[in-house]
Amino acid sequence: SNTLIHYKTATVLAPTVTDSPDLNSIRLICTPIPAGECNPKNFQQQADDPSLYAGEDWGYLRTSAEELRQTVLQQKDQILTDQRTIRDLTGKLSECEKGPSATSDGVHLLTLKDRIEKLEVGRVAGSDSSWRMDDLEVELEKKVQLLEKERKALRLETEKHNQEIERGINKLHHRISGLEEGHSFPEGYRLSFPTRTNYMYAVVTHSMPKLRAFTICLWLRAAERGIGTPVSYAVPEQPNELVLLQGLHAPAELLINDKVAQLPLNLSRGSWQHICVSWTQKGGVWQAYQGGRLKGEGHGLAAGHHIRPDGVLILGQEQDSLGGGFDSSQALVGELSQVGLWDRVLTSNQVASLARCGKITQGSVIPWAENGVDVYGGATKDPGEPCSKHSRSSQ
Repeated sequence: SNTLIHYKTATVLAPTVTDSPDLNSIRLICTPIPAGECNPKNFQQQADDPSLYAGEDWGYLRTSAEELRQTVLQQKDQILTDQRTIRDLTGKLSECEKGPSATSDGVHLLTLKDRIEKLEVGRVAGSDSSWRMDDLEVELEKKVQLLEKERKALRLETEKHNQEIERGINKLHHRISGLEEGHSFPEGYRLSFPTRTNYMYAVVTHSMPKLRAFTICLWLRAAERGIGTPVSYAVPEQPNELVLLQGLHAPAELLINDKVAQLPLNLSRGSWQHICVSWTQKGGVWQAYQGGRLKGEGHGLAAGHHIRPDGVLILGQEQDSLGGGFDSSQALVGELSQVGLWDRVLTSNQVASLARCGKITQGSVIPWAENGVDVYGGATKDPGEPCSKHSRSSQ
C-alpha cells in the first residue's frame, strides 16, 4: 500500500525494587498512526515526558498483535502446502523420466499418446477430405462457368429473336400505314422466308390454266446454300407437276410431271439474281437463263405432256401432296420477288429485257400483284423489290 504510516513508541517500565531502571525489563510498544495525524511536536513531547502515553489503550494493542500473529500462521500454512505440492510434482517428474510403463501415470501418458496419434490420423483424413472438397469446388466452378456461357448464348439468341420480332412489327406498321393510305406496296413488294421450316410458305391465288408451253421468271435472293424450292405446282394426280428447286448439295432442277432436267445455274447467296426457265411439250425442249443470259438448254423433258390446270401453286416449299407435305430440307430461305408466268416460250431478247427490269404483259397468266399472293406460317410481304427505286437504293 502507498499509505504512509507513522508509528508512535511508548516505553513501558516494569516495577523494580530499585529506582534505577533495568534495561531487560523495558518493552517498546509500536502503535500505527495515520499519516495525517502525525505531529513531530509530539515526538519531542514524548521524549520530554514519557508519562503522557502511559495510559494508552492496551486492548487495541493486543488486538493488533493477535492479527499479526494470525497472518504469520496463515503464511506458514501456505508455505507448507506449497512445499508438499513441490514434492509431489518432483516425484511425478522423476517417475516420468524413468519410463511410462511403470506407473499408472505412465498408462495415462500412453493413453494420451494414442489419442494424439488418432488425432493425427484424423487430421490426415481431414486433409484428404479437404482435397476432395477442393475438387468439388473446381467442378462446381466449371459448371458455373458453363452455365454462364449458356446464359450468354441464350441472351444473344433472345436478342436476335427480339430483333426479328421488332422488324416484323415494323413491317406490320408499314403495311398498316399503306392500307390506311389506300395501297400496300407502292414500290412493289417481295416475299421473305427468314428461316428454314416446313410451315412457312406463300400461295398464288390466281388459277392456273392448261399450258402446252410456259416461261417462268423470278427474282431470287437466297440466304443459305441451295435455293430450296422457289416454285412448286401440284395437281391432284401429280404433286410434282411443275417444280423448280435446288437441294443443299445438288444442282438446280426443273421437274415436269415428275420428270427431271438438271439446270446449269450458278446461284450464289446474298444477292438478287434473275432466273428464267422455259419449256414446251414439243420435243420437251427447255431453256435456262440467269441474269438475262442463256446458261443451258435441252430436250426430251416430258415431251407431249401438258401442264394440268386448277392446281395449287406454292412459293417457298415443295409439295409432296396437294397443298402440303412440306419438308424443311427443301424449303427456300431467302426472298422472292416479281414471280411471273407466261403461256409461251419467251425469246432471249424478252428474257434479257426482264432481267433489266423491263415489262412483258402479252401472254402473262400469273401476274405479280399485291392481292395475288397470300403468305402463311411467318412468311412476310416486305415493301420494295429488286426493280424498284427503293430497293435499288437500299441494296
